[in-house]
Amino acid sequence: MSKLTSKEKIDDCNRSWLELLNDVEASTSSESEKLHKLTEMVLPKFVAHLVAEKEEKMMIEKEGLKSCHEAGVEGKQDYLTGKQKKQKTRGNKKKQQKINNQRKGQDSEKLMEMGLEPPPDMPQVFQDCIRDLGGSEIKLVIQKFLQVSDLRSQQNRLLMSLKQIRNLFLNEDEDRMLNAKRQMAVTLVEPCLSVSTVNLAKWSIGLSMSYIINGDYSKVLKNNRDSLKPNTVVQIWSFCI
Repeated sequence: MSKLTSKEKIDDCNRSWLELLNDVEASTSSESEKLHKLTEMVLPKFVAHLVAEKEEKMMIEKEGLKSCHEAGVEGKQDYLTGKQKKQKTRGNKKKQQKINNQRKGQDSEKLMEMGLEPPPDMPQVFQDCIRDLGGSEIKLVIQKFLQVSDLRSQQNRLLMSLKQIRNLFLNEDEDRMLNAKRQMAVTLVEPCLSVSTVNLAKWSIGLSMSYIINGDYSKVLKNNRDSLKPNTVVQIWSFCI
């Protein structure tokens, strides 16, 4: 609510309240006439002052609403952008999953055409080597086509997707170790029958989990470069010592 001060200019002649009051009192002794004259002199400028004050307040509120609206629109755009990105990511995952399923089906068909489905037994020479090492409980882990990425020494890893694993081959402690993102050293009988030590780990790659053979795997590639080629069918077997 607006208030009048004694020095504030309150009429069209720019007189203060005290000046105006003195002039009115000097012109008449009637209290009713004084009030009437004061009202006529003060009211127009006082009303104009109130109107200007209200308009200024409305302008400030309008600017505030505009700022809130713009912030809301921007937030909505950010939400829509985030939602679109999420939908795009979900679409990419479904697309990749479809590609993986198609590849898996194609691999199975190729293996059947090659007479490798069901998988053949382990060659006797490898069984003898494992027996000489004191190994037992031989299980087929995976039969797969070697990919180019499996043969790159820079990547230094052989990938075995959990979706293609034929038999469970780890005990509870070993499985717990790999799930804790640790790795374990394992004995590997190479295609050339050399015996080496590599690491076994469990990684999240793309949309699925995979067992990984790494460590000195690049040396295995070097020792067997004549037999390990892209699209070669390999079998990975497990055994206990």
